[in-house]
Amino acid sequence: MRVPAGRVHLISLGCAKNQVDAERMLHAFGLEGFQTAAEPENVEVVIVNTCAFIRPAEEEAVDALLGAAERKRRGHVKVLIATGCLVSRYGQEKLRALIPELDEAFLPAEASRVAPAVRALLGRASAPRAGFSASPSKRVLLSGPGSAFLRIAEGCAHRCAFCLIPTLRGPLRSTPRTALLQEAEQLVRQGAGEIIVVAQDITQYGRDLKPRISLNTLLDGLVKIKGLRWLRLMYAYPDGVEEGLIRRLAGEKKLCKYLDMPVQHSQKSVLRRMGRPGDAATYLALLTRLRRRIPDLVVRTTLLTGFPGETEADHEGLKAFVSAARFDRLGVFAYSPEAGTRAAGWPGQVPARVKARRLAELMDLQAGISRTNLKRWIGKKLECLVEEPSGLKHVIARTRGDAPEVDGGIVLAGQARPGDFVRARVTGSTDHDLIGEIA
Repeated sequence: MRVPAGRVHLISLGCAKNQVDAERMLHAFGLEGFQTAAEPENVEVVIVNTCAFIRPAEEEAVDALLGAAERKRRGHVKVLIATGCLVSRYGQEKLRALIPELDEAFLPAEASRVAPAVRALLGRASAPRAGFSASPSKRVLLSGPGSAFLRIAEGCAHRCAFCLIPTLRGPLRSTPRTALLQEAEQLVRQGAGEIIVVAQDITQYGRDLKPRISLNTLLDGLVKIKGLRWLRLMYAYPDGVEEGLIRRLAGEKKLCKYLDMPVQHSQKSVLRRMGRPGDAATYLALLTRLRRRIPDLVVRTTLLTGFPGETEADHEGLKAFVSAARFDRLGVFAYSPEAGTRAAGWPGQVPARVKARRLAELMDLQAGISRTNLKRWIGKKLECLVEEPSGLKHVIARTRGDAPEVDGGIVLAGQARPGDFVRARVTGSTDHDLIGEIA
């Protein structure tokens, strides 16, 4: 089979932070003269940007690589490349030994080398496509229309007993403020009215820089960018949510009244084994303080159920905490023992069936809370970002209280283009979504 030259398909798995690497790689391929293909058919090169944070993510990455390897064996692909966290986990040589069809494997920190290496493998000269310039802030955006992620730091300064991120991505490495402001300005020029600030823990931003700066210092510059409508904060560890950030959330118009604050658990004994501070009382006090200062605040959190040693009493305590906290958005993961983490070999591993039951109970509980919480928006007018059409007479959109991918949204009667910001009146709600009409 003749493979068309110069076409590359990139499969990006995992988190928003990994997506940023994928977007930079796609721009780099444009600089080398390649065209991007949305589907894996009729392409010369396949890149799999992998995730390996937990076992299901690792399995998904391996399946994607094996599928691409099969296409290469059949002569449908010339070059197969692996990038991302799976390469960190297994090592480049071991991964290439496991999947012989791989031409190269690159660590996350080597993402900038991928496109030039592929061009060299194919023996091509560099020939930048129109519209592609050698700018470190330029990316080919994979987010929904009108939105983009701004990764403000790599790696992580925490050492949670269940987490591989410091092993896979390294220690905290904050990006200098000037570079981030330039990147954010470029994202707005590319059509992003919403910028979503991400890192493993955004509250740690700048602590490793010299001179040391804070997240608030970065936000000072971001909110001044012309053309930016929404600025959303995700992945703020609760112990880092301090008065300066609360004041900023309460008073800055461009900042969405939204905070993604992963607590993981509520029971002090479980949290200490996890290597995390806090407890139910501390978190409830913080939530009370946040909601008093910011009445319309939407709070999202993440929980980890079935951590080694978690008892039924711990689980019931967590349910009581969820009932009291009344988070607007909540995700639950079942603990997965990952080789290389402290907790993987600990006694008291919770059986899979128990973890599944506990997860289901937490999600059922949250569904009722979410259903009640969403009713408070009925009758109000909200600014919404349109994502896609839904039939001929409706569009799917997000409010300031909805992050892409992980949260619900709002189904609006009326017509608007993807990427448009519209005013809408909320007329109803379901368990996780709002219903409304364009005003």
